Amino acid sequence: HGMDTIWRNKSVLVMTKQALLPGRCVKCNTHTDERLKRKLTWHHPALYLLILASILIYAIVALVVRKTATVDVGFCPEHLAARKRHLAITWGLGLLALGSFVLGAVIEDVTFIFASLPLLVATTIYGIVTLRVVAPAKIDEHLVWLKGVNPDYLQEFPEWRGAR
Repeated sequence: HGMDTIWRNKSVLVMTKQALLPGRCVKCNTHTDERLKRKLTWHHPALYLLILASILIYAIVALVVRKTATVDVGFCPEHLAARKRHLAITWGLGLLALGSFVLGAVIEDVTFIFASLPLLVATTIYGIVTLRVVAPAKIDEHLVWLKGVNPDYLQEFPEWRGAR
């Protein structure tokens, strides 16, 4: 990695799309040879207002204007194990929600169908909160801004001097 391709901007990591991140866990800053490939997409948050008009219009516009980047982040064995555990729990909750819905439909009991809805919401929230490794704060043609990086990890890099 080079100091001319990775910077920090307060609590955000700024990197070129081609930059190679160091062999340290982005969550705890310990040395690691493990990597996790993340395909990131980002669009300006104001686009979410289109949902008020139409989800279909929002989806089409978001697909057209989104910016993408693929980054390989260091992830230590402990954080990889925790991620696998959270993934298993998310799948378990999702299957429980689906099972409750199917059971309710088969035995014709709306109680199980209604119980599946909060389970589905819980599954979604749990998955979003626990499975996110890093999140794009912004992506443009050349640079990626990443949130969710350990503060000690960020300290290795020089302060970002560019325009945001």
